[in-house]
Amino acid sequence: MTQEENLLCFQLNQRGLCLPVQADATPCQGLMKGQVGGKIMHEIIYFASPGFAESSRFCLEISGVEWKNTVVDWNGYSELKESGILPYGYLPIIKSPNGVIAESNALLRYTGALAGLEPKDLHMRAKVDELVEVINGWRENFVPTFGIEDLDEKIAARQAMFVEGGSMDSALKIISSVYAESKTGWLANTENMSIADVKAFIDTFMLFSGQFDGITKDLLENYPLLLQFHDWMANDERVKNYYANSDEMRWVFKPDAFNML
Repeated sequence: MTQEENLLCFQLNQRGLCLPVQADATPCQGLMKGQVGGKIMHEIIYFASPGFAESSRFCLEISGVEWKNTVVDWNGYSELKESGILPYGYLPIIKSPNGVIAESNALLRYTGALAGLEPKDLHMRAKVDELVEVINGWRENFVPTFGIEDLDEKIAARQAMFVEGGSMDSALKIISSVYAESKTGWLANTENMSIADVKAFIDTFMLFSGQFDGITKDLLENYPLLLQFHDWMANDERVKNYYANSDEMRWVFKPDAFNML
């Protein structure tokens, strides 16, 4: 298992959806941003990988609010769980001025609102949320593969999802068609970036980062419109600035990530 698989499998295991993780997975600790005079207004707590927290980290960064990015390892997670601070027993969470918030989509909507990425019009907001739920569906297709112990069998199961008519092939074509039909360039036809765009960009392309056995970037060759969406998002100044000095796990979010395909 790769480190990213260990992290996601660990969290899925909390819900009874995966096998136990390898004990030697050891994310590092300690990134901080937005500390002003020692006072932190928002603190997001998660592992080092993008995983379930990346979209919210990005939204917090562009929101302009003071925030802290706390990275924990397994011991740090265990201490948090034992302390009772985790509402449902797993990460990520955000400590806000009004209390703790859990669940990644709730965090995305909260941080997206802080960043101005949630439309004020209720109909448009519903259309954005509609896409967030559609995009979230790839996990439902992908999650069962974390429980496959045999590596060859796992790789075969994942690659089968990307053949014509497979579950992931269909999901990526849906995102592609939504992008093609947009008149503004943003998935929900909003006037500016929304949380639907953030989630589609981060959740989709994270799959092809090399962190998941059997999922390679060459699979994207079959989705030219999806690659156009990647270029649209990766070249947005907010995205480009955030990932300008990113680590090796986040190379997929850079403008030239898939130019060799």
